[in-house]
Amino acid sequence: MPSVRPRPRLHSAGNTALSGPQRLDSGPRFTAAFFHPRVSSLFSGVFMPAPILRIGTPQHAMPFSRGLVAESLMNAGATTAQASALSRRIEQELRAGRRTLFSPLELQRLMAEAAQDTLGEEVAGQVIRQTPAFVDIMVRAKRGDLPFSRGVLARTLEDAGLSGREAYSVASAVDLELRQRGLQEIGVRELDQIAEHTLAKIYGEHLRLTYRYLQQNRGKLGVISEEDGMPAPFSKGLLVQSLLAAGVAPDVARKVARVTQRDLRGSDDRLVRRAQIREKVEALLRDEVGPDVSARYRLLRVIRTPPRPLIVLLGGVSGTGKSLLAAEIAYRLGISRVASTDSIREVMRAMVSPALLPTLHASTFNAWEALVPPGQTRPAHPTREELLAGFRDQVQQVSVGLSAVVRRSIQEGTSLVLEGVHLVPGYIEPAAFQGALLVPMLVGLPDEEEHRRHFESRDTETAASRPLHRYMRYFEEIRTMQDELKRLARQYDVPMLDSETLDESADRAVELVLRQVMVALTPEEREAALGEEMAAQLLS
Repeated sequence: MPSVRPRPRLHSAGNTALSGPQRLDSGPRFTAAFFHPRVSSLFSGVFMPAPILRIGTPQHAMPFSRGLVAESLMNAGATTAQASALSRRIEQELRAGRRTLFSPLELQRLMAEAAQDTLGEEVAGQVIRQTPAFVDIMVRAKRGDLPFSRGVLARTLEDAGLSGREAYSVASAVDLELRQRGLQEIGVRELDQIAEHTLAKIYGEHLRLTYRYLQQNRGKLGVISEEDGMPAPFSKGLLVQSLLAAGVAPDVARKVARVTQRDLRGSDDRLVRRAQIREKVEALLRDEVGPDVSARYRLLRVIRTPPRPLIVLLGGVSGTGKSLLAAEIAYRLGISRVASTDSIREVMRAMVSPALLPTLHASTFNAWEALVPPGQTRPAHPTREELLAGFRDQVQQVSVGLSAVVRRSIQEGTSLVLEGVHLVPGYIEPAAFQGALLVPMLVGLPDEEEHRRHFESRDTETAASRPLHRYMRYFEEIRTMQDELKRLARQYDVPMLDSETLDESADRAVELVLRQVMVALTPEEREAALGEEMAAQLLS
Protein backbone atom coordinates (compact mmCIF):
# COMPACT_ATOMS: atom_id res chain seq x y z
CA MET A 1 0.00 0.00 0.00
CA PRO A 2 1.25 3.57 -0.60
CA SER A 3 2.41 5.41 2.52
CA VAL A 4 -0.15 7.42 4.48
CA ARG A 5 -0.01 9.52 7.63
CA PRO A 6 -0.77 7.11 10.48
CA ARG A 7 -3.79 7.83 12.65
CA PRO A 8 -3.77 6.98 16.40
CA ARG A 9 -4.25 3.29 16.97
CA LEU A 10 -7.46 2.71 18.88
CA HIS A 11 -6.69 -0.86 19.82
CA SER A 12 -3.84 -2.25 21.87
CA ALA A 13 -3.11 -5.28 23.93
CA GLY A 14 -5.40 -4.11 26.72
CA ASN A 15 -7.93 -2.27 24.58
CA THR A 16 -8.92 -4.39 21.58
CA ALA A 17 -12.14 -4.74 19.66
CA LEU A 18 -14.10 -7.83 20.44
CA SER A 19 -13.76 -10.84 18.19
CA GLY A 20 -15.65 -14.11 18.18
CA PRO A 21 -18.80 -14.91 20.17
CA GLN A 22 -18.77 -13.34 23.66
CA ARG A 23 -21.46 -12.91 26.34
CA LEU A 24 -22.97 -9.44 26.29
CA ASP A 25 -23.14 -9.37 30.11
CA SER A 26 -19.38 -9.77 30.55
CA GLY A 27 -17.61 -6.62 31.78
CA PRO A 28 -19.32 -3.25 32.39
CA ARG A 29 -23.01 -3.39 31.49
CA PHE A 30 -25.01 -0.54 29.94
CA THR A 31 -28.66 -1.39 30.65
CA ALA A 32 -31.69 -0.40 28.63
CA ALA A 33 -32.74 1.91 31.48
CA PHE A 34 -29.97 4.31 30.47
CA PHE A 35 -31.78 4.96 27.20
CA HIS A 36 -34.86 6.44 28.94
CA PRO A 37 -35.63 9.95 27.58
CA ARG A 38 -35.66 11.27 31.16
CA VAL A 39 -31.89 10.86 31.33
CA SER A 40 -31.16 13.41 28.65
CA SER A 41 -33.78 15.82 29.96
CA LEU A 42 -31.85 16.27 33.22
CA PHE A 43 -29.52 18.66 31.38
CA SER A 44 -32.11 20.35 29.13
CA GLY A 45 -32.14 23.61 31.04
CA VAL A 46 -28.41 23.98 31.57
CA PHE A 47 -26.54 26.21 29.14
CA MET A 48 -22.98 24.94 29.05
CA PRO A 49 -20.66 23.55 26.31
CA ALA A 50 -21.21 19.85 25.75
CA PRO A 51 -18.18 17.83 26.91
CA ILE A 52 -15.99 16.43 24.12
CA LEU A 53 -16.33 12.70 24.09
CA ARG A 54 -13.24 10.75 23.15
CA ILE A 55 -12.67 7.14 22.16
CA GLY A 56 -9.34 5.48 22.88
CA THR A 57 -6.77 5.68 25.66
CA PRO A 58 -5.39 8.67 27.59
CA GLN A 59 -2.33 8.57 25.31
CA HIS A 60 -4.14 8.10 21.99
CA ALA A 61 -7.76 9.03 21.50
CA MET A 62 -10.03 10.43 18.81
CA PRO A 63 -13.27 12.43 19.09
CA PHE A 64 -16.45 10.40 19.32
CA SER A 65 -18.17 10.20 15.91
CA ARG A 66 -21.85 9.39 15.70
CA GLY A 67 -21.30 8.74 11.97
CA LEU A 68 -18.73 5.98 12.66
CA VAL A 69 -21.07 4.38 15.19
CA ALA A 70 -23.91 4.46 12.65
CA GLU A 71 -21.60 3.00 9.98
CA SER A 72 -20.61 0.18 12.32
CA LEU A 73 -24.26 -0.61 13.02
CA MET A 74 -25.07 -0.65 9.29
CA ASN A 75 -22.09 -2.94 8.69
CA ALA A 76 -23.72 -5.30 11.21
CA GLY A 77 -27.05 -5.30 9.35
CA ALA A 78 -29.01 -2.30 10.65
CA THR A 79 -30.85 -0.05 8.21
CA THR A 80 -29.78 3.55 7.75
CA ALA A 81 -32.73 4.83 9.80
CA GLN A 82 -32.16 2.28 12.57
CA ALA A 83 -28.43 2.99 12.73
CA SER A 84 -28.98 6.77 12.79
CA ALA A 85 -31.53 6.60 15.62
CA LEU A 86 -29.49 4.15 17.65
CA SER A 87 -26.25 6.15 17.27
CA ARG A 88 -28.01 9.26 18.64
CA ARG A 89 -29.25 7.33 21.66
CA ILE A 90 -25.77 5.90 22.26
CA GLU A 91 -24.28 9.40 22.19
CA GLN A 92 -26.91 10.60 24.68
CA GLU A 93 -26.06 7.72 27.00
CA LEU A 94 -22.34 8.50 26.85
CA ARG A 95 -22.95 12.17 27.56
CA ALA A 96 -25.16 11.28 30.53
CA GLY A 97 -22.19 9.69 32.28
CA ARG A 98 -19.51 11.45 34.27
CA ARG A 99 -16.66 10.40 31.96
CA THR A 100 -15.55 11.78 28.60
CA LEU A 101 -13.05 9.02 27.64
CA PHE A 102 -14.25 5.57 26.64
CA SER A 103 -12.36 2.61 25.27
CA PRO A 104 -13.33 1.13 21.88
CA LEU A 105 -14.26 -2.06 23.74
CA GLU A 106 -16.73 -0.21 25.97
CA LEU A 107 -18.31 1.54 23.01
CA GLN A 108 -18.58 -1.69 21.07
CA ARG A 109 -20.30 -3.42 24.00
CA LEU A 110 -22.70 -0.51 24.39
CA MET A 111 -23.55 -0.75 20.65
CA ALA A 112 -24.13 -4.50 20.99
CA GLU A 113 -26.43 -4.10 24.01
CA ALA A 114 -28.38 -1.37 22.28
CA ALA A 115 -28.67 -3.47 19.13
CA GLN A 116 -29.82 -6.49 21.15
CA ASP A 117 -32.56 -4.49 22.86
CA THR A 118 -33.90 -2.90 19.69
CA LEU A 119 -32.74 -4.93 16.64
CA GLY A 120 -32.31 -8.47 17.90
CA GLU A 121 -29.65 -11.09 18.62
CA GLU A 122 -28.40 -11.48 15.04
CA VAL A 123 -27.41 -7.83 14.60
CA ALA A 124 -26.02 -7.68 18.15
CA GLY A 125 -23.88 -10.76 17.51
CA GLN A 126 -22.47 -9.23 14.31
CA VAL A 127 -21.66 -6.00 16.18
CA ILE A 128 -19.56 -8.06 18.59
CA ARG A 129 -17.84 -10.14 15.86
CA GLN A 130 -16.92 -7.28 13.52
CA THR A 131 -14.21 -4.66 13.69
CA PRO A 132 -16.11 -1.38 14.22
CA ALA A 133 -15.52 1.64 12.00
CA PHE A 134 -13.92 3.60 14.85
CA VAL A 135 -11.10 1.01 15.18
CA ASP A 136 -8.24 1.08 12.70
CA ILE A 137 -7.37 -2.05 10.72
CA MET A 138 -3.58 -2.11 10.50
CA VAL A 139 -1.86 -3.12 7.25
CA ARG A 140 1.46 -4.90 7.70
CA ALA A 141 3.96 -3.47 5.23
CA LYS A 142 7.73 -3.60 4.83
CA ARG A 143 8.06 0.01 5.94
CA GLY A 144 5.95 -0.58 9.05
CA ASP A 145 2.30 -0.96 9.96
CA LEU A 146 -0.14 1.60 8.57
CA PRO A 147 -3.88 2.05 9.09
CA PHE A 148 -6.01 0.82 6.19
CA SER A 149 -7.30 3.79 4.17
CA ARG A 150 -10.19 3.64 1.74
CA GLY A 151 -8.85 6.81 0.08
CA VAL A 152 -5.40 5.33 -0.58
CA LEU A 153 -6.89 2.12 -1.98
CA ALA A 154 -9.30 4.16 -4.12
CA ARG A 155 -6.41 6.07 -5.72
CA THR A 156 -4.75 2.77 -6.66
CA LEU A 157 -8.03 1.52 -8.10
CA GLU A 158 -8.33 4.69 -10.19
CA ASP A 159 -4.97 3.80 -11.77
CA ALA A 160 -6.59 0.52 -12.86
CA GLY A 161 -9.18 2.44 -14.87
CA LEU A 162 -12.06 3.15 -12.48
CA SER A 163 -13.64 6.56 -12.03
CA GLY A 164 -13.22 8.27 -8.67
CA ARG A 165 -16.71 7.29 -7.53
CA GLU A 166 -16.32 3.70 -8.72
CA ALA A 167 -12.91 3.37 -7.05
CA TYR A 168 -14.16 4.65 -3.71
CA SER A 169 -17.17 2.33 -3.90
CA VAL A 170 -14.88 -0.69 -4.39
CA ALA A 171 -12.58 0.51 -1.58
CA SER A 172 -15.62 0.80 0.70
CA ALA A 173 -16.68 -2.75 -0.23
CA VAL A 174 -13.18 -3.98 0.70
CA ASP A 175 -13.34 -2.07 3.99
CA LEU A 176 -16.75 -3.64 4.73
CA GLU A 177 -15.43 -7.15 4.11
CA LEU A 178 -12.41 -6.60 6.35
CA ARG A 179 -14.60 -5.32 9.19
CA GLN A 180 -17.29 -7.97 8.84
CA ARG A 181 -14.53 -10.60 9.10
CA GLY A 182 -13.43 -8.99 12.36
CA LEU A 183 -9.89 -8.39 11.10
CA GLN A 184 -7.73 -6.02 13.10
CA GLU A 185 -4.61 -6.42 10.98
CA ILE A 186 -3.83 -7.77 7.52
CA GLY A 187 -0.83 -8.25 5.24
CA VAL A 188 -0.43 -6.29 2.02
CA ARG A 189 -0.70 -9.39 -0.18
CA GLU A 190 -3.89 -10.58 1.54
CA LEU A 191 -5.36 -7.10 1.18
CA ASP A 192 -4.53 -7.12 -2.54
CA GLN A 193 -6.24 -10.51 -2.91
CA ILE A 194 -9.42 -9.20 -1.29
CA ALA A 195 -9.33 -6.13 -3.54
CA GLU A 196 -8.84 -8.38 -6.61
CA HIS A 197 -11.76 -10.60 -5.56
CA THR A 198 -14.00 -7.56 -5.08
CA LEU A 199 -13.02 -6.15 -8.48
CA ALA A 200 -13.69 -9.46 -10.22
CA LYS A 201 -17.09 -9.76 -8.55
CA ILE A 202 -18.17 -6.25 -9.59
CA TYR A 203 -16.31 -5.58 -12.87
CA GLY A 204 -14.97 -8.91 -14.12
CA GLU A 205 -11.67 -10.71 -14.60
CA HIS A 206 -10.02 -8.07 -16.80
CA LEU A 207 -10.00 -5.41 -14.10
CA ARG A 208 -8.81 -7.90 -11.51
CA LEU A 209 -5.76 -8.77 -13.62
CA THR A 210 -5.12 -5.11 -14.37
CA TYR A 211 -5.08 -4.30 -10.67
CA ARG A 212 -2.76 -7.26 -10.03
CA TYR A 213 -0.33 -6.00 -12.67
CA LEU A 214 -0.24 -2.54 -11.06
CA GLN A 215 0.44 -3.98 -7.62
CA GLN A 216 3.18 -6.31 -8.85
CA ASN A 217 4.83 -3.68 -11.05
CA ARG A 218 4.59 -0.54 -8.95
CA GLY A 219 6.12 2.45 -10.72
CA LYS A 220 6.41 0.66 -14.08
CA LEU A 221 4.55 1.61 -17.22
CA GLY A 222 2.10 -1.04 -18.39
CA VAL A 223 0.73 -1.62 -21.89
CA ILE A 224 -2.76 -3.03 -22.40
CA SER A 225 -2.95 -5.64 -25.14
CA GLU A 226 -5.47 -4.97 -27.89
CA GLU A 227 -6.01 -8.73 -28.31
CA ASP A 228 -7.00 -9.80 -24.80
CA GLY A 229 -6.98 -6.56 -22.83
CA MET A 230 -4.32 -7.85 -20.43
CA PRO A 231 -1.47 -5.54 -19.31
CA ALA A 232 2.22 -6.22 -19.89
CA PRO A 233 5.32 -4.18 -19.01
CA PHE A 234 6.36 -1.50 -21.50
CA SER A 235 9.59 -2.51 -23.28
CA LYS A 236 11.93 0.01 -24.89
CA GLY A 237 13.75 -2.91 -26.50
CA LEU A 238 10.65 -4.14 -28.35
CA LEU A 239 9.85 -0.60 -29.46
CA VAL A 240 13.40 -0.12 -30.78
CA GLN A 241 13.08 -3.45 -32.59
CA SER A 242 9.92 -2.36 -34.41
CA LEU A 243 11.47 1.01 -35.28
CA LEU A 244 14.56 -0.65 -36.74
CA ALA A 245 12.34 -2.90 -38.84
CA ALA A 246 10.63 0.22 -40.18
CA GLY A 247 13.98 1.52 -41.43
CA VAL A 248 14.66 3.99 -38.63
CA ALA A 249 18.34 4.61 -37.88
CA PRO A 250 19.48 2.97 -34.60
CA ASP A 251 20.30 6.23 -32.81
CA VAL A 252 16.94 7.76 -33.80
CA ALA A 253 15.10 4.56 -32.79
CA ARG A 254 16.67 4.61 -29.32
CA LYS A 255 15.89 8.31 -28.88
CA VAL A 256 12.25 7.86 -29.92
CA ALA A 257 11.83 4.89 -27.54
CA ARG A 258 13.42 6.82 -24.67
CA VAL A 259 11.26 9.93 -25.19
CA THR A 260 8.12 7.81 -25.57
CA GLN A 261 8.72 6.06 -22.26
CA ARG A 262 9.55 9.33 -20.49
CA ASP A 263 6.44 11.15 -21.72
CA LEU A 264 4.06 8.28 -21.02
CA ARG A 265 5.52 7.77 -17.56
CA GLY A 266 4.85 11.41 -16.83
CA SER A 267 1.13 11.01 -17.50
CA ASP A 268 -1.43 10.31 -14.79
CA ASP A 269 -2.19 6.82 -16.09
CA ARG A 270 0.14 3.96 -15.23
CA LEU A 271 -1.50 1.81 -17.94
CA VAL A 272 -1.61 2.87 -21.57
CA ARG A 273 -3.05 1.27 -24.69
CA ARG A 274 -0.92 0.34 -27.66
CA ALA A 275 -2.77 2.92 -29.72
CA GLN A 276 -1.44 5.65 -27.40
CA ILE A 277 2.12 4.41 -27.88
CA ARG A 278 1.64 4.23 -31.65
CA GLU A 279 0.29 7.78 -31.84
CA LYS A 280 3.16 9.08 -29.71
CA VAL A 281 5.81 7.26 -31.77
CA GLU A 282 4.32 8.35 -35.09
CA ALA A 283 4.32 11.98 -33.98
CA LEU A 284 7.96 11.73 -32.89
CA LEU A 285 8.93 10.05 -36.18
CA ARG A 286 7.22 12.77 -38.20
CA ASP A 287 9.29 15.35 -36.33
CA GLU A 288 12.56 13.42 -36.45
CA VAL A 289 12.66 11.74 -39.88
CA GLY A 290 9.53 12.74 -41.81
CA PRO A 291 6.03 11.47 -42.64
CA ASP A 292 7.16 8.62 -44.94
CA VAL A 293 8.92 6.74 -42.15
CA SER A 294 5.99 7.45 -39.83
CA ALA A 295 3.60 5.89 -42.34
CA ARG A 296 5.95 2.92 -42.78
CA TYR A 297 5.99 2.39 -39.04
CA ARG A 298 2.18 2.38 -38.99
CA LEU A 299 2.09 -0.29 -41.69
CA LEU A 300 4.62 -2.36 -39.78
CA ARG A 301 2.36 -2.22 -36.73
CA VAL A 302 -0.45 -3.57 -38.90
CA ILE A 303 1.77 -6.48 -39.95
CA ARG A 304 2.51 -7.30 -36.32
CA THR A 305 -1.23 -7.67 -35.67
CA PRO A 306 -2.55 -8.40 -39.18
CA PRO A 307 -6.24 -8.80 -40.03
CA ARG A 308 -5.27 -12.18 -41.49
CA PRO A 309 -2.28 -14.43 -40.69
CA LEU A 310 0.89 -13.44 -42.52
CA ILE A 311 2.75 -16.35 -44.19
CA VAL A 312 6.26 -15.50 -45.42
CA LEU A 313 7.82 -18.17 -47.70
CA LEU A 314 11.59 -18.00 -48.07
CA GLY A 315 12.95 -20.46 -50.65
CA GLY A 316 16.50 -21.09 -51.81
CA VAL A 317 19.08 -23.84 -52.20
CA SER A 318 21.48 -25.06 -49.52
CA GLY A 319 24.17 -22.66 -48.33
CA THR A 320 22.42 -19.38 -49.15
CA GLY A 321 21.75 -18.40 -45.50
CA LYS A 322 17.98 -19.01 -45.51
CA SER A 323 17.78 -20.08 -41.86
CA LEU A 324 19.56 -17.01 -40.50
CA LEU A 325 17.61 -14.72 -42.80
CA ALA A 326 14.29 -16.31 -41.84
CA ALA A 327 15.05 -15.77 -38.13
CA GLU A 328 15.99 -12.14 -38.78
CA ILE A 329 12.84 -11.49 -40.82
CA ALA A 330 10.69 -13.05 -38.10
CA TYR A 331 12.41 -10.93 -35.45
CA ARG A 332 11.89 -7.69 -37.34
CA LEU A 333 8.26 -8.46 -38.13
CA GLY A 334 7.43 -9.71 -34.63
CA ILE A 335 6.53 -13.22 -35.86
CA SER A 336 7.13 -15.87 -33.20
CA ARG A 337 6.81 -19.00 -35.36
CA VAL A 338 9.57 -20.07 -37.79
CA ALA A 339 9.53 -23.48 -39.50
CA SER A 340 11.91 -25.28 -41.85
CA THR A 341 10.90 -27.54 -44.72
CA ASP A 342 13.79 -29.82 -43.73
CA SER A 343 12.04 -30.44 -40.40
CA ILE A 344 8.79 -31.26 -42.17
CA ARG A 345 10.68 -33.65 -44.43
CA GLU A 346 12.19 -35.39 -41.39
CA VAL A 347 8.74 -35.97 -39.91
CA MET A 348 7.51 -37.43 -43.19
CA ARG A 349 10.58 -39.69 -43.42
CA ALA A 350 9.73 -41.14 -40.01
CA MET A 351 6.29 -42.09 -41.30
CA VAL A 352 7.13 -43.41 -44.78
CA SER A 353 9.71 -46.10 -45.58
CA PRO A 354 12.52 -45.55 -48.14
CA ALA A 355 11.15 -48.42 -50.19
CA LEU A 356 7.88 -46.54 -50.69
CA LEU A 357 9.28 -43.04 -51.36
CA PRO A 358 13.04 -43.35 -52.00
CA THR A 359 13.52 -39.73 -53.15
CA LEU A 360 12.07 -38.46 -49.85
CA HIS A 361 14.94 -40.10 -47.96
CA ALA A 362 17.65 -38.33 -50.00
CA SER A 363 18.79 -34.70 -50.16
CA THR A 364 17.33 -32.49 -52.85
CA PHE A 365 20.63 -32.35 -54.73
CA ASN A 366 21.04 -36.15 -54.89
CA ALA A 367 17.40 -37.29 -54.99
CA TRP A 368 17.99 -38.13 -58.64
CA GLU A 369 20.06 -41.13 -57.53
CA ALA A 370 16.90 -42.80 -56.16
CA LEU A 371 15.37 -42.64 -59.66
CA VAL A 372 18.18 -44.60 -61.34
CA PRO A 373 16.69 -47.99 -62.33
CA PRO A 374 18.04 -51.05 -60.46
CA GLY A 375 21.05 -52.60 -62.14
CA GLN A 376 21.88 -49.44 -64.10
CA THR A 377 25.23 -47.80 -63.45
CA ARG A 378 24.87 -44.58 -61.50
CA PRO A 379 26.85 -41.73 -63.12
CA ALA A 380 29.14 -39.47 -61.06
CA HIS A 381 26.98 -36.49 -61.98
CA PRO A 382 23.48 -36.37 -63.44
CA THR A 383 22.25 -34.53 -66.47
CA ARG A 384 20.27 -31.37 -65.78
CA GLU A 385 17.03 -33.22 -66.55
CA GLU A 386 17.88 -36.10 -64.21
CA LEU A 387 18.86 -33.73 -61.41
CA LEU A 388 15.66 -31.68 -61.68
CA ALA A 389 13.48 -34.79 -61.97
CA GLY A 390 14.68 -36.01 -58.55
CA PHE A 391 14.38 -32.49 -57.11
CA ARG A 392 10.80 -32.04 -58.35
CA ASP A 393 9.80 -35.48 -57.09
CA GLN A 394 10.91 -34.65 -53.53
CA VAL A 395 9.38 -31.15 -53.66
CA GLN A 396 5.99 -32.61 -54.60
CA GLN A 397 6.16 -35.06 -51.70
CA VAL A 398 7.21 -32.49 -49.09
CA SER A 399 4.59 -30.01 -50.37
CA VAL A 400 1.90 -32.23 -48.83
CA GLY A 401 3.38 -31.67 -45.36
CA LEU A 402 4.01 -27.98 -46.04
CA SER A 403 0.37 -27.41 -46.96
CA ALA A 404 -0.76 -29.09 -43.73
CA VAL A 405 1.53 -26.91 -41.59
CA VAL A 406 0.33 -23.74 -43.32
CA ARG A 407 -3.34 -24.70 -43.01
CA ARG A 408 -2.91 -25.30 -39.27
CA SER A 409 -1.22 -21.92 -38.85
CA ILE A 410 -4.08 -20.18 -40.68
CA GLN A 411 -6.69 -22.02 -38.59
CA GLU A 412 -4.94 -20.83 -35.41
CA GLY A 413 -4.65 -17.28 -36.77
CA THR A 414 -0.87 -17.38 -36.31
CA SER A 415 1.65 -15.75 -38.63
CA LEU A 416 4.52 -17.91 -39.85
CA VAL A 417 7.91 -17.65 -41.57
CA LEU A 418 8.59 -20.85 -43.52
CA GLU A 419 12.01 -21.45 -45.07
CA GLY A 420 13.53 -24.20 -47.17
CA VAL A 421 14.60 -25.43 -50.57
CA HIS A 422 11.22 -27.09 -51.13
CA LEU A 423 9.43 -23.72 -51.43
CA VAL A 424 9.57 -23.73 -55.22
CA PRO A 425 7.47 -21.28 -57.28
CA GLY A 426 4.73 -23.10 -59.12
CA TYR A 427 4.59 -26.02 -56.68
CA ILE A 428 2.70 -24.22 -53.94
CA GLU A 429 -1.04 -24.89 -53.95
CA PRO A 430 -2.88 -21.54 -53.71
CA ALA A 431 -5.85 -23.24 -52.00
CA ALA A 432 -3.63 -24.05 -49.02
CA PHE A 433 -3.10 -20.34 -48.33
CA GLN A 434 -6.66 -19.05 -48.51
CA GLY A 435 -7.40 -16.76 -45.59
CA ALA A 436 -3.78 -15.63 -45.25
CA LEU A 437 -1.54 -12.81 -46.44
CA LEU A 438 1.03 -14.70 -48.52
CA VAL A 439 4.46 -13.25 -49.32
CA PRO A 440 6.80 -15.63 -51.25
CA MET A 441 10.44 -14.81 -52.02
CA LEU A 442 13.66 -16.59 -52.94
CA VAL A 443 17.19 -16.04 -51.66
CA GLY A 444 20.22 -16.75 -53.79
CA LEU A 445 23.95 -16.15 -54.08
CA PRO A 446 25.05 -15.09 -57.58
CA ASP A 447 28.75 -15.33 -56.72
CA GLU A 448 30.04 -18.94 -56.71
CA GLU A 449 33.02 -18.21 -54.46
CA GLU A 450 30.80 -16.51 -51.90
CA HIS A 451 28.51 -19.54 -52.01
CA ARG A 452 31.49 -21.85 -51.32
CA ARG A 453 32.57 -19.66 -48.37
CA HIS A 454 29.05 -20.00 -46.90
CA PHE A 455 29.46 -23.78 -46.83
CA GLU A 456 32.92 -23.47 -45.27
CA SER A 457 31.62 -21.17 -42.55
CA ARG A 458 28.69 -23.48 -41.81
CA ASP A 459 31.03 -26.47 -41.51
CA THR A 460 33.04 -24.61 -38.85
CA GLU A 461 30.04 -23.22 -36.96
CA THR A 462 28.25 -26.59 -36.79
CA ALA A 463 31.36 -28.58 -35.82
CA ALA A 464 31.15 -30.53 -39.09
CA SER A 465 27.69 -31.87 -38.31
CA ARG A 466 26.87 -30.84 -41.89
CA PRO A 467 30.13 -31.98 -43.51
CA LEU A 468 31.67 -29.66 -46.10
CA HIS A 469 32.91 -32.44 -48.39
CA ARG A 470 29.38 -33.68 -49.04
CA TYR A 471 28.15 -30.30 -50.24
CA MET A 472 31.30 -29.66 -52.24
CA ARG A 473 30.81 -32.98 -54.03
CA TYR A 474 27.39 -31.83 -55.24
CA PHE A 475 28.21 -28.12 -55.50
CA GLU A 476 27.60 -27.99 -59.26
CA GLU A 477 24.21 -29.68 -58.80
CA ILE A 478 23.28 -27.13 -56.12
CA ARG A 479 24.22 -24.26 -58.45
CA THR A 480 22.14 -25.82 -61.25
CA MET A 481 19.14 -26.05 -58.90
CA GLN A 482 19.60 -22.37 -58.02
CA ASP A 483 19.50 -21.46 -61.71
CA GLU A 484 16.23 -23.37 -62.05
CA LEU A 485 14.75 -21.58 -59.04
CA LYS A 486 15.68 -18.22 -60.52
CA ARG A 487 14.00 -19.15 -63.77
CA LEU A 488 10.82 -20.15 -61.96
CA ALA A 489 10.96 -16.99 -59.85
CA ARG A 490 10.94 -14.87 -63.03
CA GLN A 491 8.16 -16.97 -64.51
CA TYR A 492 5.90 -16.66 -61.43
CA ASP A 493 6.96 -13.13 -60.50
CA VAL A 494 8.50 -14.13 -57.15
CA PRO A 495 11.04 -11.58 -55.80
CA MET A 496 14.70 -12.63 -55.52
CA LEU A 497 17.02 -11.59 -52.68
CA ASP A 498 20.51 -11.58 -54.15
CA SER A 499 22.28 -9.43 -51.57
CA GLU A 500 25.35 -10.97 -49.94
CA THR A 501 24.92 -9.52 -46.40
CA LEU A 502 22.33 -10.52 -43.84
CA ASP A 503 21.30 -6.95 -42.98
CA GLU A 504 20.83 -5.96 -46.60
CA SER A 505 18.79 -9.09 -47.33
CA ALA A 506 16.65 -8.56 -44.22
CA ASP A 507 16.02 -4.91 -45.12
CA ARG A 508 14.99 -5.92 -48.62
CA ALA A 509 12.77 -8.75 -47.32
CA VAL A 510 10.92 -6.49 -44.87
CA GLU A 511 10.43 -3.96 -47.65
CA LEU A 512 8.93 -6.67 -49.86
CA VAL A 513 6.62 -7.84 -47.07
CA LEU A 514 5.39 -4.29 -46.39
CA ARG A 515 4.73 -3.65 -50.07
CA GLN A 516 2.98 -6.94 -50.80
CA VAL A 517 0.85 -6.81 -47.66
CA MET A 518 -0.28 -3.30 -48.54
CA VAL A 519 -1.44 -4.55 -51.93
CA ALA A 520 -3.00 -7.75 -50.52
CA LEU A 521 -5.15 -5.96 -47.94
CA THR A 522 -8.70 -5.24 -48.99
CA PRO A 523 -9.70 -1.55 -49.16
CA GLU A 524 -11.74 -2.05 -45.98
CA GLU A 525 -8.79 -3.64 -44.15
CA ARG A 526 -6.44 -0.86 -45.27
CA GLU A 527 -8.76 1.91 -44.13
CA ALA A 528 -9.55 0.21 -40.81
CA ALA A 529 -5.87 -0.37 -40.03
CA LEU A 530 -4.26 2.77 -41.43
CA GLY A 531 -6.94 5.38 -41.90
CA GLU A 532 -8.01 6.69 -45.28
CA GLU A 533 -5.35 9.39 -45.56
CA MET A 534 -2.38 7.21 -44.61
CA ALA A 535 -3.62 4.30 -46.78
CA ALA A 536 -3.74 6.60 -49.80
CA GLN A 537 -0.27 7.92 -48.96
CA LEU A 538 1.25 4.43 -48.82
CA LEU A 539 -0.42 3.32 -52.05
CA SER A 540 0.73 6.39 -54.00
